[in-house]
Amino acid sequence: MKKNLLKPVERAKEESALITITGKPLSQFYKLPFEKGSRVLRLEVLELHSTFRVGKKTNLVERKLLSFKQGLLTVTIKLKNEAPERVYIWVEYDHLLVSCSVDTDETYLGRYAYHILRAMLWTGSLDFNKYYWPECFGVNTERSKYVDIIKKPNGPEIRLKKKFIGLFRPGDYFPEVKERVLEQRPTGAKHAVANLVPMGVGYCFANTDLQNFHSNHYPFLIPYVYAATAYLKTVKSYKSFVFNAQDVEGISVSPQQQELNSICFAMKKIASIRFSALPETVAEINRINEANHLEIFKLWNNALPLLVQQPFTHYLYTYGMRNVAGKPVRRDMKLAFFSMDIPVLSFLLRDKGDYYELQLRLKVKGKLLKLSSDSFGLFLVCDCVKTYLWYLLGAEMDYRLVWFFSKVNFRVQVPKGYYKAHFERYVEGIERWYVVKRV
Repeated sequence: MKKNLLKPVERAKEESALITITGKPLSQFYKLPFEKGSRVLRLEVLELHSTFRVGKKTNLVERKLLSFKQGLLTVTIKLKNEAPERVYIWVEYDHLLVSCSVDTDETYLGRYAYHILRAMLWTGSLDFNKYYWPECFGVNTERSKYVDIIKKPNGPEIRLKKKFIGLFRPGDYFPEVKERVLEQRPTGAKHAVANLVPMGVGYCFANTDLQNFHSNHYPFLIPYVYAATAYLKTVKSYKSFVFNAQDVEGISVSPQQQELNSICFAMKKIASIRFSALPETVAEINRINEANHLEIFKLWNNALPLLVQQPFTHYLYTYGMRNVAGKPVRRDMKLAFFSMDIPVLSFLLRDKGDYYELQLRLKVKGKLLKLSSDSFGLFLVCDCVKTYLWYLLGAEMDYRLVWFFSKVNFRVQVPKGYYKAHFERYVEGIERWYVVKRV
């Protein structure tokens, strides 16, 4: 018998009863809309759909995330002086469906469902995206091809299987390919290789992760002063980084190196990635970062013809701009070379049965590069076998795609159930500018 404390429950529509969620009729689920363009449910939306309220002393005694089976989250709830009940939560593309073991249906949000959601929204909102896994569970099976369900004291944890770390869900970010503009590189007369001298200027490709460190920066070039070995074949020691023209006074610097140094100084000036904890300044900070990294890409194209002529070039993983100071640490400086060849991007779209897989490939002079998540530096890529040889990508769209795919092992998987509605347009956009081979 229903414990309807608010109003009479209308009879469930016959057509709703025919649709089920893991065996439970859709007519027994109440619908709550998410914030537009997200899967965030806000407290004010919940309050609009119920006259229940939580006072200073809540009568919620216990709640526990019990299980996540076939996409349905089950939560146990115990109110003061009452027997335990269960609440069921199902996440759709743009709304939340909630039911319970007592009185919730499509016309009425019961108090057990309300109390659970109110507790989950204690900060004012909650993103339910972590419980959104459409087309990931087969009929009559608790196991999923795509995700693992790990039991934890605080509730089930859903993790992508290693093979499917690139799984695309409706609403997930994917770079939209609208155009591909090839960045121009200087094509003037070739410079001769710079002369080897006992003490001179070399160049370092400074790279780091764009997300994981406190003083992040975009990839840039920085000169250094070196002392060469007796036969001028290798660097014997590193004297200092070069931050301005005064740092190389008294050292032989060619006109080409002076030009390259100027490019390096301009790179470093705008290489640091800015952050803001103030919501009102985020948009402006993002605009500055976007402009800076586009300018650095142009500077890389201007620098490359000069850089390939230098006798000593190295790679340094900095772990942040704060470590680019004083002089280079010898053990961290890795020998590096740079090529004028431009990698060509292409894609493979494989039919894998119940899902499609889109794979990114890069070729140089028709030869496939072997890629890994460590073989790129935003604008530049290298073969994971020949990690010392770096190639500068040809267009802004190229490096945006490479950066995205590098985070998902260069493969994206899309279940066929929503491929046409939510992903096909991305593939069509890619095909306008790149080769997509279907296999």
